[in-house]
Amino acid sequence: MTDLAPAPDAVAKRALLAFRQGRFAEAAEGFGVARLAYSAAGDPLAEAEAANNLSVALLQAGRPDEALRAVEGSAETFDRLGDSARAAQALGNLASALEACGDLVAAERAYTQALQRFTELDDREAQATILRSLSQLQLKRGRPIDALTTMQAGLERKPRRGLRDRWVQRLLALPSRLLGR
Repeated sequence: MTDLAPAPDAVAKRALLAFRQGRFAEAAEGFGVARLAYSAAGDPLAEAEAANNLSVALLQAGRPDEALRAVEGSAETFDRLGDSARAAQALGNLASALEACGDLVAAERAYTQALQRFTELDDREAQATILRSLSQLQLKRGRPIDALTTMQAGLERKPRRGLRDRWVQRLLALPSRLLGR
């Protein structure tokens, strides 16, 4: 008797294609199937990666509570398996899910943890991305000065700044110069 279930790698690949094409509900379904298959196969690293992908797809599909449940614990799994880069990414995904669920305090804490990890890894591009998200969250929390400072730090870490980024950076520096800082 043959097993007719597709291999989890093939399912994950199809789910990624669906995600890239903007079919987020289909992608989420595929990543969920892949996650279960990786779990059954005893592959915790691939299972955690599928959980992270599932979380992002669910967020894009407008299902934040499910996204939060999907990503919970994956950073710890990556840490346990010695994959610091994916643990940092998982913390960023956790922060996004927490923010989408309205838990802004926990989201800020998770963004800060992700930023610390990406700093340790010297991943400036990821630092810039996290700082941009953190700045937006600080604005939501009514902290415009913190948001301004965070956005400036994000632009400074961005490895490739285009004309627009350099212009925004100069504009953001203006209040500090006016205050004599």
